[in-house]
Amino acid sequence: MSRAELPDVGTALSAVVAAIGGDDRAGQLQMSQAVAATLNGDGHLLVQAGTGTGKSVAYLTPAVLRAVSSGQPVVIATATLALQRQLVEMDLPRVVAALEPLVGRVADYAVLKGRANYVCRSRLNFPAPESESEPGLFDVSTGALAKAASVVRDWAAETETGDRDDLPEGVDPRVWRAYSVTSRECVGATKCEFGSVCFAELARERAREADIVVTNHALLSIGVLEGIPVLPEHCGVIVDEGHELVDRATNAVSVELNARAVERAAARCRSLLDADVLELLQDAADGLGGALAEQAAQIGGEGTLIELGQTLLLALTSVRDAGHVALGELAGDRDGSDPDAVNRRQQALAAIEAIHDIAGRILGHGAADVVWVDTGDFRAPTLHLAPLSVAAVLRAALFDETAVVVTSATLALGGSFESVARSMGLDGSGEGWTGLDVGSPFDHAQQGILYVAAHLPRPAIGVSEEAIALLGDLIEAAGGRTLALFSSWRGVETAAEILQDRFAGRADRPLLVQHRGDATPDLVRRFRDDQRTSLLGTITLWQGVDVPGDSCTCVVIDRLPFPRPDDPLLSARARAAEESGASGFASVMVPRAALMLAQGVGRLIRSHEDRGVVAILDSRLATAGYGNYLRRSLPPFWYTNDLGIVMSSLSRLNEEAVRSAEER
Repeated sequence: MSRAELPDVGTALSAVVAAIGGDDRAGQLQMSQAVAATLNGDGHLLVQAGTGTGKSVAYLTPAVLRAVSSGQPVVIATATLALQRQLVEMDLPRVVAALEPLVGRVADYAVLKGRANYVCRSRLNFPAPESESEPGLFDVSTGALAKAASVVRDWAAETETGDRDDLPEGVDPRVWRAYSVTSRECVGATKCEFGSVCFAELARERAREADIVVTNHALLSIGVLEGIPVLPEHCGVIVDEGHELVDRATNAVSVELNARAVERAAARCRSLLDADVLELLQDAADGLGGALAEQAAQIGGEGTLIELGQTLLLALTSVRDAGHVALGELAGDRDGSDPDAVNRRQQALAAIEAIHDIAGRILGHGAADVVWVDTGDFRAPTLHLAPLSVAAVLRAALFDETAVVVTSATLALGGSFESVARSMGLDGSGEGWTGLDVGSPFDHAQQGILYVAAHLPRPAIGVSEEAIALLGDLIEAAGGRTLALFSSWRGVETAAEILQDRFAGRADRPLLVQHRGDATPDLVRRFRDDQRTSLLGTITLWQGVDVPGDSCTCVVIDRLPFPRPDDPLLSARARAAEESGASGFASVMVPRAALMLAQGVGRLIRSHEDRGVVAILDSRLATAGYGNYLRRSLPPFWYTNDLGIVMSSLSRLNEEAVRSAEER
């Protein structure tokens, strides 16, 4: 069907909304029209769409129209697995079915991820020897790893996708590494005897034929920032959860190196290299380990920016040079008739190439890179390198190449898109792009209260006893139903200890406490299922938690989520801003805090029926000069510093929820 014969986006959106039984929403239509204009060549678009807007349908509808009319796919990039699943399992099937009568066919869609996300048929048939994998992983035994390996093998014999995320249950990362390969480790479809049935290659083939390609920020970033052609030719990109794009792009092109990585690479080559070359690699690993231990002893902290001293420079040079020697020996002419041997050699090459290239990249770092040593999380001291900024590269390799829509519920910080736009490489003045806030269908001023505890002392290290006591009072008034978000694990642990003592023996006020490594979905399910429960947590609970209804009527945030002062990358960015004449705090730290605060606050109102209170236990939101900027980054709740109003409102909501539960 030609472009002229396709319906306009308003007609198409109405058909989709009617087919899925939805309601017309002004913000959804406004967004859909703006996305259509962008995909048709009208600059770039940053669009903020609050919870309940229906933004997935708003961008998928014009994306399908554009893909069908152009004959090229539109790429949708998401940050989280949850949204990816929602798109391919719920939203896309309904949208393409509703649009079929209007566009003359069923639009195709496909999911594309990095190669390591797919099980490798070659590794299934030629697993790594025990010396290269976890001890006992492939033993015929009753161990947990052996059972997990058996589950993966059985699943691999039946799966149509080979996608790790399609496993019925999660898989131990050690097991998955044994049955998957990275792009470096892959010998290539033409050289692999399983190339014609390779899951990763089949996924790429489906993507080449699809109208809509759903991928993730990491794969998009690797393709863009490193110039690797992983995505098919396309006519536009839509970045959902766009507030995470810069961080995900930065992570995708950052590197790290420690002695253990060099030792693992050497282990991969044990049967392929001469003893003297293996000794070179081991000496290089020992030298790097010693240099990093010396550096760690000097700094004594986590994530500390460093200058590369002579000892560390020599150690990195040894790693690079030993890797160069090993690569020369591995790359020699070998018998290619044994597929097992070919695969092992390629995996060994990949491991050595990685440490060789990373060491070389760190040695060659410049003013646009940040280097630091991390001594935390019970790891061996590890050297990291990340780009100071990805703005220029995103601009040149993404925004200058195709039409781009960036969308999220939180993009306008302090009421402006400028900060987010600059971080992505777009001109801060708005040239070449449009910022659009379509609002939210929810009436935040009627549905919620933003309370700031202005009477509390300015927060110091940890969480004050006064703040924890107030949190306990709020939990009491709300009848549980409280999501308490902390900016540190120390805050969670301190509050848990005090509140567990306060509510000891109280079956009507159970506490659920997040611990390091806990599975977030299980915590959220337990919180949702028992309305009396309060959940205390950090980091992963600030985003993506969706608990509508009476289970969450109070969201409490212990302090403004400013980045840690020793965060090496953000500290370097703040210093660079200072050197350019700007305020590092105002231009880097405050926008980052605003983004995180908006995400946390957004956990409260998830439906038209929700009512509740967001309580910020940090007086700076009411008293500091940047408080207004932060509040302008939040939904327009009714604002107060009056604790009495808040307590009576929570008590009333609790009474209504109890009555409603009794009536059911």
